[in-house]
Amino acid sequence: MKKFIIISTILILLAAGAFGYSLYHYMSVTGMLNQEPVQRVIVTEKQNASENPNATEAPAAGMADTAGGGLFAANMQKAADYVNTLSKEQMVGQVILGVCADSTTAAAQMNQYSLAGMLFQYSNFQSMTPDQVAEALTAIRTQTTVKPILAAQEEGGTYTTISDLPGYTEYDFNAPRYIFTSGGLQAVEKAELEKAEMLKKSGFNLNLAPVVDFCTDASQMMYSRSIGDDIDTVGAFAEYAGKFVQAKGVSVALKHFPGYGTIPSSYGYEAVEDDRTAESIRNTDYTPFKKGAAAGAHFVMMSNVVVKNIDATHTAALSPTLHKELRETVGFSGLIMTDLLDGDGVDFTAYADGKKPVVQALLAGNDIVFVNDYATAHADILAAVNAGTITEEQLKAACTRVIAYKYTAGIMS
Repeated sequence: MKKFIIISTILILLAAGAFGYSLYHYMSVTGMLNQEPVQRVIVTEKQNASENPNATEAPAAGMADTAGGGLFAANMQKAADYVNTLSKEQMVGQVILGVCADSTTAAAQMNQYSLAGMLFQYSNFQSMTPDQVAEALTAIRTQTTVKPILAAQEEGGTYTTISDLPGYTEYDFNAPRYIFTSGGLQAVEKAELEKAEMLKKSGFNLNLAPVVDFCTDASQMMYSRSIGDDIDTVGAFAEYAGKFVQAKGVSVALKHFPGYGTIPSSYGYEAVEDDRTAESIRNTDYTPFKKGAAAGAHFVMMSNVVVKNIDATHTAALSPTLHKELRETVGFSGLIMTDLLDGDGVDFTAYADGKKPVVQALLAGNDIVFVNDYATAHADILAAVNAGTITEEQLKAACTRVIAYKYTAGIMS
């Protein structure tokens, strides 16, 4: 009996010890998981303050986990080899997306400045049939030395490039919010696939859409261009675009990070402040971008809003902090581009730390700057590279990602 009691006591003590060790191990691991993001943010903020008090340089040349290529990893070495054949002037051009003024001179302009590509507008094709649009884009693609991004802006509603032309009567895309209200998410997804098929057939390879800003009130500027009042719906829309729409052969650009959100429609064209808490923005507005990033969306477009409680001194497009969050918190490893930096007389110099906005944009972490005046942008960036404000390594890194994207998307082969 004594032996039995002794053995039982030993077994109980061993079991208790094992349980205690397991409990300690579990608490240690979960504690680490819960604390890691907070610790990482604190360390990052201290590094930014000590290494770069003015926060004007891109973290690790704006790459985060893009050093290995991210979405475009399989083509990074091929792209690097190609970039080594380009001149400095050509590399500068490959980080610029211009707005096309005249489709008949587009190829010549892209060759002159070695542009990454152009956004085409309704006015470029007003008198053309669908066949003529396709022929024009084929000619541009054939005549350019570095094969270009040929972008459209087919959001639906009032923001279209070709679907409202007379020859495209089979396509009449309402704004996503209108379609969602009348037909739900499936109807929106169907329209997005039709847009991609139409653009691919015409010769485009990028659509500057969808709008995944989270808006809940009709007074907000992106309300009519967004999809719905529920963040899960917006997230599902972004995910679908990255996973299925893009599979049709036309890249998507999720816009506008981190979101125009509550900005009123009457704000005009000045840079304005979003004064919501950082926590609120990260917990809501980041969600669609996380979903789209995980689904493989090739592009994210930055907003021109000052997100006051994340970076009070830069617009989002010029903010190293927000680019870092897009890379590390959201997990996006594709191409980051600015919203238009010189539209409607807007001057973002006050948010560029004394530099030209296009220069600050690249230092902040954009891969591509989006401008009307690409000749001036090219000259400004080249001057910054020659002065050492932008290092050749930074320029080459961004250019390599753009070329790797082009290989991945089948623009180059």
